Amino acid sequence: MLISSRDNPRIKQLSKLLSSKKARNETGLFVIEGLRGCCDALRSALTDDGLDIEAVYYVPEMTDAHKESFPVELIYRLEENKRFEISRAIADRIGDAESSQGIFITAKKTDIPLSGECIYPDGKYLVLDSLQDPGNLGTVIRTADAVGISGIILTGNCVELYNPKVVRSAVGSLPRVKVFIENDRELVFEILAEKGIRTAAAVVSGGDDVRGFDFSAGCAAVIGNEGKGLSAGTVDMCSDRITIAMHGNIDSLNAATAAAIILWEMTRGV
Repeated sequence: MLISSRDNPRIKQLSKLLSSKKARNETGLFVIEGLRGCCDALRSALTDDGLDIEAVYYVPEMTDAHKESFPVELIYRLEENKRFEISRAIADRIGDAESSQGIFITAKKTDIPLSGECIYPDGKYLVLDSLQDPGNLGTVIRTADAVGISGIILTGNCVELYNPKVVRSAVGSLPRVKVFIENDRELVFEILAEKGIRTAAAVVSGGDDVRGFDFSAGCAAVIGNEGKGLSAGTVDMCSDRITIAMHGNIDSLNAATAAAIILWEMTRGV
């Protein structure tokens, strides 16, 4: 059965999940939109401990238009009561009208409560403190997926992990990266210290050159807000400080760019 009415209860819920943080919090669901992200989500759902998909919504013509790049059979491996065909008009209305690819997935949230049991003493972690730009967070998640770190910890009221712009920027990496959320900074550093993990604050100047820093043991790099960086109090909670050496008149980098450089240095010897 094709859903073509925007008054359909499922379409109403899908629209709310895309537009409302409150709806995402109340239901425990979030939305993945687009071919690449949905393809990765469907593959993840077929693995042990993979993504828990609530439903997939897709435009029937999408399966023909993208059959060369999208493995349509993945949709049909889901239970029938999780598959819903929708009209192109509905897809364009609730999604990104200029680039909607006609497929959406609703899934259960993937973040993990932070605890000592979840942190490995020899792990490599990234702590993001008060990061506010959704595109930056999504890019950092994708980079973390690429280099294979142990997890990301969000603290200090970062942008919502399930903001559609974050999910879109992560381009399918969200199900593959462990993300912990704990707004209490002191608790974050307490847990990391208990596990013997060094914490390296990323500062503009005065820190050890990131290229020579010893990342061989368990460690966590800490990156702050795009405009303000890390507060003095947060830096003081860290055991070390690292700086990315820059040339010319550049005195700072985009948070996602800085994270990519640090993550590369952190994991290149692993």
